[in-house]
Order: sequence, then C-alpha cells, then structure tokens
Amino acid sequence: MKKLLIIILCLVLLVSCTRSDKENNDISEDVDIRIGCTTYPSSYAQAVLLSEIVNRKGYTSKIIMNDTDKMWDNLGKGKTDVLLSGWVPTIDTGRKAELESLIKDLGTNCRNLSNGIYVPNYTLTGFLCELEDYKEEFSNTIYVCKESNIIIEETKNMLQKYGMEYNIKEVDYKELNALIKKSIDNKEWIAVALWTPNGTINKFGLRHLRDTKNIFTNNIDTHTIVRSEYTHPELLNILDNYFLRTGELNELINVLDENDQEKKIVNSWLDNNLQILNRVIDMK
Repeated sequence: MKKLLIIILCLVLLVSCTRSDKENNDISEDVDIRIGCTTYPSSYAQAVLLSEIVNRKGYTSKIIMNDTDKMWDNLGKGKTDVLLSGWVPTIDTGRKAELESLIKDLGTNCRNLSNGIYVPNYTLTGFLCELEDYKEEFSNTIYVCKESNIIIEETKNMLQKYGMEYNIKEVDYKELNALIKKSIDNKEWIAVALWTPNGTINKFGLRHLRDTKNIFTNNIDTHTIVRSEYTHPELLNILDNYFLRTGELNELINVLDENDQEKKIVNSWLDNNLQILNRVIDMK
C-alpha cells in the first residue's frame, strides 16, 4: 500500500511539473522574436504578417495573443519582444508612459486610424447629427462591438454631446458582421460603431459619418513598441522598417477573416504584395 501511494505521488508530481513547464513555454519558448497582439482583427493581422516576414528571413517567431492590458504587461515584463498595435498618442498613451524606461518606440507602422459610426452607402446620412432625423429608419439603435470599451464609451459620449436618444446594443465582432450582412442584403438601414483599419468597412462598403464635434478618436497612428533589452540587429531593422498602408491592412484583415484566421494564407497573400516585403526588409 505504501509503495502504491509513493507511485501515485510521483505521477502527480510528474504531471504537475509537465503542466508547469508547458505553461512557462507558452511565453518563454526559445524563439528569435515573440510578437504580442490582441484579439482585434487589425492587431492579429499586423502580428501574423510580421511573423511570416521574419520566417522568410530564416528566423523563428511566436505570436502571443492577450487582451490589451495583458499585451502591454507582457512587454514590460520581458515576456514578449514587440507589439505593433500601440495606439499613440491617445488610447495607449498611459500604458506606454508606465513602461517608458523598459521600452522603445520605433515609430508609426500604420497611419490615420480612427473610431466612429458607419452606415451602408445607400442610406441618406453623411453626418452624425443627421442620425436624429432618421431614428425610425435606424430602429433607434446603434450597434457597438462589445470587445472595445473605448468604442462603447465614445458612442455614449457622442449621443450625449449631440443630444440624441439612441439605444446602444453591444454585440460581438462576428455577430456584428452577420447583422451588417443581413441588413445590406435586405437594404435595411443599420448604424454601427467601428474602428479603422477594419476589414468590415471595406467588405460591406460602409460610409463614415462625419463627427463635427470631434468626439471619437480620430487620425491616430499605431506604433511599433519594442522592449529596450531586445538587441537582435537584423530583426530590429525589420521592425524599424515595418509599415502597412491602411488599404493593405484592411485587405489582409478580410483575407484572414474569409479563411478562418489561418496563418498559412498570409504566405500567398504576401506573394501578391511583394512591395510590403521589399519595404520591410529594405530592398533597393
């Protein structure tokens, strides 16, 4: 009986150690670069493209996906080497300032990002203030992606500042896409709060309503933020050169969405967009 207990104890310890090692390796895996990103389609698309470029240069990479706060925490603790979706100087300014001594900002990798309300092109609205005139057509509802607290708060603030009474309905990203498709197929009016870059906007031909009171985040860039102790010279050069035009990122987001976020699709997409590869690896 005593021997049996010892054997069981050893097996429990072995399983525990194995699990612990696996959990540690989820982040500390020995690769050339660890790329942090969030669940936002734009953040993942930026990360998976960088991973493919790095792999083509013969280096190994790992994508580590978390919520926004955890993404920044991982970079500050040295559990990742870089993040590409730092919205500066608004949404992520505070997190960037907290880690100032531990990180380095390599500059912009995508320009003119913004939040706002979008509608199908066949609607008669062009300005946010006009939503008040078409409450019935829009079923008195603005749909908001629940994954973005910033979008939700800015939409609430917009309704207050414009003096409009609309219901805000929070839905997840996939459900929002399905709602937009259904509305457009039936030529119904729908108002949604989104951010750019976002494949949904291009995919459904949505129009951005002009915000004359400047309530929503507007004309912001995403920055490449690397931990200060990361010293790989060639990969740092790639990170420094990494840049996507908004149209390129929107297209990649759509391609990934249509192929269930399969990383392998990025390889063929990059073959059709060699200008990006040449730009990033600094080919003359």
